Amino acid sequence: MTVTNKALASLPLSKTYIDFENWSKEVTGKDLVCCAPRNADELVTLANWAYKNGYTVRAVGFKHNWSPLTIANGNQNEKVILVDLTRHLNKVTITKGESYGYFTAQAGIDMETLLTKLEKKGYGFYSTPAPGDLTLGGILTIDGHGTCTPANGETKKPGGTYGTVSNAIMAMTIMAWNEQKQSYELKTLQRNDPEIAPYLTALGRTLVYDVTMQVPVNDKMRCESIVDIHIDELFAPETKPGMRTMEYYLNTCGRAEAIWFPFTEYPWMKTWTISPKRPRNVKQVNSPFNYSFSDQVPVQISDLIKSITNNKADLTPALGNMEMELVKFGLRETLTSDLWGWSKNLLLYVRPDTLRVTANGYAIITSRAKAQRAIHDFIQQYLKMVDEYKARNSYPMSCAIEIRVTGLDKPEDSVVPGAVTPALSAARPVEGHPERDVAIWIDNLTMPDTPDALQFYIEMEEWVFNHYNTPDSTVRVEWSKGWGYGEKGAWTSEKMLTSVVPSCYPDWNKTIDIFDKNDPHKIFTSPFMRKLLVKR
Repeated sequence: MTVTNKALASLPLSKTYIDFENWSKEVTGKDLVCCAPRNADELVTLANWAYKNGYTVRAVGFKHNWSPLTIANGNQNEKVILVDLTRHLNKVTITKGESYGYFTAQAGIDMETLLTKLEKKGYGFYSTPAPGDLTLGGILTIDGHGTCTPANGETKKPGGTYGTVSNAIMAMTIMAWNEQKQSYELKTLQRNDPEIAPYLTALGRTLVYDVTMQVPVNDKMRCESIVDIHIDELFAPETKPGMRTMEYYLNTCGRAEAIWFPFTEYPWMKTWTISPKRPRNVKQVNSPFNYSFSDQVPVQISDLIKSITNNKADLTPALGNMEMELVKFGLRETLTSDLWGWSKNLLLYVRPDTLRVTANGYAIITSRAKAQRAIHDFIQQYLKMVDEYKARNSYPMSCAIEIRVTGLDKPEDSVVPGAVTPALSAARPVEGHPERDVAIWIDNLTMPDTPDALQFYIEMEEWVFNHYNTPDSTVRVEWSKGWGYGEKGAWTSEKMLTSVVPSCYPDWNKTIDIFDKNDPHKIFTSPFMRKLLVKR
């Protein structure tokens, strides 16, 4: 019996062995030990056992993530304990306030369940990530977001925020080291406590037990799908009268998303408009996930598309057009181009068996008045690079570009007096630049291992950080996606990990100090985080 197995014999919780596979199947691990604590006491017991036996503890949910925040890829996980919070730590209590609600939820609750329970009580977030199979704890770990800015004339309701989901946190209970007791215990932090700032986007550097969050009164929304706007109009450098640009929809609806398949000219544009009454001839929906033609693609089909793309690169333009034709056909046949209902039923639209792709991800922080130009510049650079690669018979980007826009994580949105700014949120405001009030989230999607994709991502990342770090804008990585591209792949660029990313956050070293204070033994970490989350 090995030393590791002897230690596991004393594990105080029952265990199973599971295989870990992230969303794009680029981070995997075999036969990892997994426990499912039933209550807070078991969670604390597990943390202290791990500390005494030299293990790390990693929360695991539905694994809908790209970056290696949870484990290392491969066989470097012998002394890792996965903690499944979804089995038992998934309860929520909702409280009605005078003008808004708040709830306390355990970290393992999934978003579909949470939003359903909130809806029954009359509440709903302004925006959320599109999948329902995400844990609340997982979303807060990487400042998960949807797409949402105030439309012209719109007033923010009490309890609402136009930023990421993390900005709704009022308090949270984390696992922290007690120096006096020489053990780990649960510790509750309030939103006005400076020590909470790193944990509002914790990147897995703790174990979250529960959170208390504010939530506004729910809205009925109308979601329209528009497929007849040419890219030259939607992504024009500026908005002229009569033009349907991204800026136009941000002004009129506030909530907009563009999904643009490669080698096509007309994106799938979706807009969400607050609409208390159902417009005439608009289809009412009473449940989420209404785009069955796009969100029910089996993994087998994803793998088939990957094989076709890798072996027959010149079919990529045809694939892009086929994807868009499927969208247009699906919208028409399922009568889902114009929908109305409670927010949850329109904000959740991605199922677990949708197309599994890899993606880079960046947040461009700029002023709303300059957002259209920022988007235009990205599109032009993308087209330029695609044409250059095509001239070499290379087609590295086989899936869509996705563009969403949110507000920032402004602490004044919080109902807690003296609320602090999320230290590591990609959507945190830029100090000294109050005019920068939106985050443009842009992802390039492709199938994993597509030839030349890595080089494309390297070149695009270099251009993004050179182009958008200007007097008018700032750019940050989207934690959950691909970034830090080097010769060995994503998350390997020494320059990005040791210089560029830390420089995006003025409180970086202070944040690391707080992480290390509450977890000096680094049991809540991974090999990647040990490299990234150090003082610079």
